[in-house]
Amino acid sequence: MSKYRKKEYIIAHLLVVGHISSFEAISKYRHTRLSTVIHELRHAGAAIRTVDEPHVGGSHARYHVIDPSTVRNALSPKMLINVDTLMSAANDPDY
Repeated sequence: MSKYRKKEYIIAHLLVVGHISSFEAISKYRHTRLSTVIHELRHAGAAIRTVDEPHVGGSHARYHVIDPSTVRNALSPKMLINVDTLMSAANDPDY
């Protein structure tokens, strides 16, 4: 089994769930640079929207995928294979 990068887990999460916040990225994947991943995806052509969610003491951003095909098109072939594998595992109840 190959080792996946944290970025690939984040992208798979975005494609399966459709959204993610920094808290989720940190708590689920130990990834502290979510905004960098989002910036790189947007720069490569991914359609991702930012929504500010207010909470006591301020607000935080939640990133929503507008069009999953634009996210997939922003990935290199190797990264796409890894993300597809992670997505298959996420949808497999026996995994």
